[in-house]
Amino acid sequence: MPSPQMFAKVVLLVSYFSWAFGGTVLHQMLGNHAFPEYTERGVPSANEFQFIYPENIQDKRKSVGSTYQISVLDPLVINNDDVVTIAFQSDAPSSKDWIAAYSPADIDITTTVPVKYAWCDASADYLTSGKGQLLFNFTNLRADIAFYYYTNGQSKPVLVGKANEVISFKNINEPLRPRMVPTGDYDIFNLLWSSANSATPTVKWGTASGKYTNVASAATSSIARTDVCGAPANTIGWRETGLIHTAPIQGMLALANTRIYYIFGDANTNDFSKEYIFQVPPAPGTQPPKRGTTLILFDDFGRGSSDMAFTWYEYGRPAYYTAMSVGAEVAQGNIDAIYHGGDISYATGYLAVWDFFLDMLAPMASGTLYLTTVGNHESDWYNSSTYFNNSDSGGECGVMTTRLIPMPAPATTNKPWWSYDVGLIHLIGISTEHDYTIGSEQYLWLENDLKSIDRTKTPWVIFGGHRAMYLNSNYGGSVSSDIVVMDNMITNLEPLLYKYRVNLGFYGHNHVVQRHSAVYNKQVVQASRSYVDEVTGETIHIQEDPQATVHFVIGTGGASFTVNYVTPYPSWNEDVFYQYGYAKVTAVNATYLDWQWVLNTNNEVLDHFVLTQSDPTQPWPDRS
Repeated sequence: MPSPQMFAKVVLLVSYFSWAFGGTVLHQMLGNHAFPEYTERGVPSANEFQFIYPENIQDKRKSVGSTYQISVLDPLVINNDDVVTIAFQSDAPSSKDWIAAYSPADIDITTTVPVKYAWCDASADYLTSGKGQLLFNFTNLRADIAFYYYTNGQSKPVLVGKANEVISFKNINEPLRPRMVPTGDYDIFNLLWSSANSATPTVKWGTASGKYTNVASAATSSIARTDVCGAPANTIGWRETGLIHTAPIQGMLALANTRIYYIFGDANTNDFSKEYIFQVPPAPGTQPPKRGTTLILFDDFGRGSSDMAFTWYEYGRPAYYTAMSVGAEVAQGNIDAIYHGGDISYATGYLAVWDFFLDMLAPMASGTLYLTTVGNHESDWYNSSTYFNNSDSGGECGVMTTRLIPMPAPATTNKPWWSYDVGLIHLIGISTEHDYTIGSEQYLWLENDLKSIDRTKTPWVIFGGHRAMYLNSNYGGSVSSDIVVMDNMITNLEPLLYKYRVNLGFYGHNHVVQRHSAVYNKQVVQASRSYVDEVTGETIHIQEDPQATVHFVIGTGGASFTVNYVTPYPSWNEDVFYQYGYAKVTAVNATYLDWQWVLNTNNEVLDHFVLTQSDPTQPWPDRS
């Protein structure tokens, strides 16, 4: 992951508004280029590669002669996360000129999109001087990289130059992108990483830095083009994602609340990663010795970029800051798990994005457990297992997410629901993209899970799904609209949450932060009250033993804001705001839970909420 200093080299950003998805979506603009609401194919834009039409490329290099020139400056051999400088010039500079990076270098550019690209006028003086330079940051793509110079925009691109130089990586088999995930067995976690061709993938670990007394072999798998469902994932967006290595880390219950130190790589070549540190979470029903069980929650993340590439910038700078902020929290050793509730990378079928996303994720997912649920941009596809019949996943149909970041048992690609205990908290992850109506397989699983919770062991229950059960929104009408989904979840799922006294529900999909009252069937059961801390001066909102679930929307991990709330607010909606960040949740003890919404740029707490309960084993009043 590149350094924050790279931001100083990126041109000034200005914002603009566009209309999409039943509300205003706040986008940002790099240089002179904005993101249209829809592609020319009529698809709602969710990824910058959707605007490129490789089949329309016209090669005019011979006819333009020396009018356009492009070269790659040193270094030509790079490591993971190094920055490359591209120099270019034109006798006829245009705002429609752009530079694209392709990997492998010899790939047919008429059948695929690039792995990154940038507009030439992101270089400040290009349109006046005809000369410019662009900075590209690259994760190790396991193959070399070539650079092409285009004009005439992206839907009908005209190729006018290609750099003679090719970028290569010092070690294409470098072991990278560690992520630690739960398995369902509390004594075993799985470490996943990626490489190009490791024959004997191995993890070594121990309880002291540099002393790796435990060794585990990894199973290896890969994702084939035939595993995904449709275009662009299996056409112009397809790219090999390398080998996926999965190694079991066993004996975790005995090491709860300690740190383990590990390296991973190829035992045959002795090619291992740097050392990583993992904080082992508390065992179910227990607490860390000097603090409460602490989680980080967010939705709608995406991958960031700190270079001058035209990464969809509202998924770039904000997601990058969230990753840095959460990564710093994890490095302190005080986070027991991260729960990312859907809309993970926003690759939407352009699979090179996953390499960049997992690279950005490594400081977070290497140091604590990383749990996910699927959103529409992971799962939804025509005639598949999903409830919504649309193209939102770009043909990934859940395969990429569930194979690259597996969920705990019993979750599978087509049945992606699970529960998991961390300390005093029982976490539930459902899929709002699959059938959850009364009597469905997912509904029956959820009911059985809820009734089996031992509230003397895990007194707090947090329920997560991508789309929101309660949401202040004006978007209604279609089956996938905010209001229709909300009503369906209230009808089908809320009675279960109430019967088994689920404390908190959190969601995303709508890119906003909203806090709601304790509510049942759209009726306020108890509103929070506010007080000012006499020591800090901070305003704290508190729910004292509410007899209904409190709901939050936290869809601002990195994705562009969805501005479609209504005023006056519904009676159950207490707050709405638009900032990027995450929730930090601490179960202080069995009766006191602390929720802080944290701004990702400076760690300022913008919303502080406290929830208490007197006896988690006692049912709430009958409201039938």
